[in-house]
Amino acid sequence: MKESIKNMKAYQAELPAEAVKAKYGLSHLARLSANESVYGPSPKVYQAIRATAADILGYYPDGQATILREAVAKHDHVAPESLVFGVGADELIQLLTRTVLTPGSNIIIPDPTFGEYAMHAQIEQADTKKIPVKLETGQVDFDAMLAAVDEKTTMVWLANPNNPTGVFEKRSDILAFLEKLPKTVTLVVDEAYYDFVDEPDATVAIDVKNYTNLVVLRTLSKAYGLANLRVGYGIMQEPLYGVMQAVRLPYNLNTYQIVGATAAVEDQNYLNQVVAKTQVERKQFQTFLRDNNLTFYNSQTNFLWLKVGDTKKVGEYLLSQGYQVNDHLNSEWIRIALGTSEDNVGMRKAILTIMK
Repeated sequence: MKESIKNMKAYQAELPAEAVKAKYGLSHLARLSANESVYGPSPKVYQAIRATAADILGYYPDGQATILREAVAKHDHVAPESLVFGVGADELIQLLTRTVLTPGSNIIIPDPTFGEYAMHAQIEQADTKKIPVKLETGQVDFDAMLAAVDEKTTMVWLANPNNPTGVFEKRSDILAFLEKLPKTVTLVVDEAYYDFVDEPDATVAIDVKNYTNLVVLRTLSKAYGLANLRVGYGIMQEPLYGVMQAVRLPYNLNTYQIVGATAAVEDQNYLNQVVAKTQVERKQFQTFLRDNNLTFYNSQTNFLWLKVGDTKKVGEYLLSQGYQVNDHLNSEWIRIALGTSEDNVGMRKAILTIMK
């Protein structure tokens, strides 16, 4: 067994909703801890899956996910040959670290950010340098990130907008940072939440063609509402593209994933409706936080990062009231996914009660 992983702890999934409801005597539970979409996917996803012939089950799926590849390439204005598909963006994170990292190398990440970047670096016996975000705004400290690069740095990870802070970085700032990075360092921009951004130039996907060391990740688990279907993809150039295609498992997406994800990508009208509703709820919630002098970072996602002090105390109280949030990422800050309008109203009332 690798020394680097023998003391790792397994991911602790939350209790099923019915178990939580039984424990607290709840008739309704708002699951607002995993940044899932409360609106679900386009109805066309269900229709496409149901219309899939049953006789496919005895055969392997399309290993190149051709119809999904064509739909994504058209929507994102990228070359079909730049797309690597995976079981959620998680598989792409795993494959990238397996491909790029070597024992003794290091990655650089903002702090806080998505935990899987450091976890997979650890599995590959690489080190992680954590650069604190700017305290007042939550923005990435690009100068400090650049200063941390050394001869052993092989990857820099940037979730944009960031998870768990929800903070968005401008495309121009990311490209300015990329221009200063050594070409031997791969910059991975994880755009899992970019659909929710209401600012211009929300993505660097269109810039991948100009940089061999730039990778963009996407997922259909968030705005598209397909968390259970598990579909993600990466946009990258050669030579990384060819190697990633070689190391990924063949037939990693089944036919139902391919068909359902294609229907979701092609129904942009539904996606736009979800995003619009989320942005309205986000604005209302942030106005509430601001009016009540609560400390938070300005979010461009479907979740909020709120400073509450004792996270376990606050998280437990909110759960007892029927609102399940993420209280294990930080000792002072909790992450709250936006729910339905009704749940958001109830959540705000509960926050006021516990924060008095």
